[in-house]
Amino acid sequence: MKTYYTYILSLLVLLTLSCSSGKDTTKTSSKKTAKVGSFTDLPEKEQIRFKFLYHNALKERILGNHQKAAAYFEQSIITAPMQSAPYYELGNYYEEAKQFALSLEFSNKAVELEPNNYWYRIQFAQALQRSGNNEDAIAQYEVLIKENPGKVDLYFDLGGIQLYARKFKDAIVTFNQLEKLIGLTEEVSIQKEKIYVQLGDVENAAKEIEKLIEAHPDEIRYHGLLADLYVANDQPEKAFEIYKMMLDKDPNNPYAHLSMHDYYKKQDENDKAFESLKKAFSSNDLDIDTKMKILLSYYSASEADNSLKSEAFTLNKILIKTHPNDAKSYTIYADFLYRDGKLAGAQENYLKAIEYDNSKFAIWSQLMFIESELQDNVALLRDSKMALELFPNQPIFYFFYGSVNLQNKAYEEAIKHLNIGKDYIVENPPLLIQFYANLGDAYNGIKNFEASDKAYEEVLKLDPKNIYVLNNYSYYLSLRADKLDRAEELSALCNEVEPDQYNYQDTYAWILYKQGKYIQAKEWLEKALTNGGEKNAVILEHLGDAHAQLNSIAKAMEFWIKAKAINSGGVSEFLDKKIADKKLYE
Repeated sequence: MKTYYTYILSLLVLLTLSCSSGKDTTKTSSKKTAKVGSFTDLPEKEQIRFKFLYHNALKERILGNHQKAAAYFEQSIITAPMQSAPYYELGNYYEEAKQFALSLEFSNKAVELEPNNYWYRIQFAQALQRSGNNEDAIAQYEVLIKENPGKVDLYFDLGGIQLYARKFKDAIVTFNQLEKLIGLTEEVSIQKEKIYVQLGDVENAAKEIEKLIEAHPDEIRYHGLLADLYVANDQPEKAFEIYKMMLDKDPNNPYAHLSMHDYYKKQDENDKAFESLKKAFSSNDLDIDTKMKILLSYYSASEADNSLKSEAFTLNKILIKTHPNDAKSYTIYADFLYRDGKLAGAQENYLKAIEYDNSKFAIWSQLMFIESELQDNVALLRDSKMALELFPNQPIFYFFYGSVNLQNKAYEEAIKHLNIGKDYIVENPPLLIQFYANLGDAYNGIKNFEASDKAYEEVLKLDPKNIYVLNNYSYYLSLRADKLDRAEELSALCNEVEPDQYNYQDTYAWILYKQGKYIQAKEWLEKALTNGGEKNAVILEHLGDAHAQLNSIAKAMEFWIKAKAINSGGVSEFLDKKIADKKLYE
């Protein structure tokens, strides 16, 4: 470790640094400023120099120029090495700079020079504690208490270090001394109770709580602490008697009911335990956050346990009845309903939660996903618009609002909000992909094919194997008979990524058809039939068209008639005319 004396040799370097104009980020010390001692050992010239340096050090410290201040303090030490104040100030400086070894050295030197200074010894004790030297820190506090027996904070500090050093018996002595000084207090009594528990002395731990009960007989909470102590230390009968007494005094006490719940649980009396829990939930005196924590513990535990699931729903309903105007009641109930796939119920309760608190982004977001899953476009349009007004910088709400307008064929409105929303996306490629995919569909809807193609190509830059865009983009190109080579390339990749999907096979076949590759088109359409497309009127009509192009009108008629019989939608306007005239029309 670098000693104080060797450290002084680095002063010239620090002096050079102190001349820089760079801003220092160390916080201003809140410690007491040290007073300068007498100068009987210094010539007058050195005294004047010291005062000049020390004054400038304090000025720079106040201005926040801590490096400059440190340099002046160290010059002060060179000028007057027996003055304690600069050592104390440098102890503070290095503590705040987190150079704890140096802080300890300077603090130690300040105490050596002025052992009766209260603030110097406090600083030294704290520096020792930070360095992990609890034994010497304790010794310093013992000196401080001997010299300042009425200082309450010293006893708390000493007791805290003793606890950290696991000197439990010594800590008991310290807190007993403190209790004589300030009288019986909850803070000290409970601290002593915890120490006795650490020592395995339940009897004396109980006596500490009993003293509180004797001093405050109407404070029911202390009875609960005593009962909890007995429960935690395998003395359930003693605890049970206290809980009964508590409920005799206050039958609606929710904390007593919670304690009874814990007691019955340990006795495997689950029905009685749940009855106690219901009574606690029915009380307005038990805060809703405590009830929420209990329900959250049920959330994971009840997933595969129907009895716990039933209990959780019962508690949810009690929570809403007891706290009908709190959004949290409806939010957690909605969470349980959503987990169980009860989407309509979840939607209803999230909407109820929003009535009481519309500031929670997570609730709005979850609501959007549920309404999307329910395909409730009326609600989704309404709620996504409201969410956008509340959270205008959140891209997810632009996505939902844009998507529902796209489904409603309100293409211009969809394009407007999708373009705004995508600019708010930060490092979320999957969401950006969804925006561009929807923009591709929306631009296609208004026949702005150039913008549509550009949006689809943006998707494929981010995700070259995006199935949705590979299929839709290639299909729209085929309908326009435009860029058919690109369409074939995309659709082929789509079928490679997800083979045996009749919709994708139909798209690929139709592109081949548009290119005049009728034999290949027929083969792919037959694959589509094999993979589940036999009840799809569009595929049947397309296969009829391929046969017609291959001069097999009888076979074409067979598939056209099947397509008309199924009538599943999507067929061409010429289907009836093809059948009537036994001729291909396009």
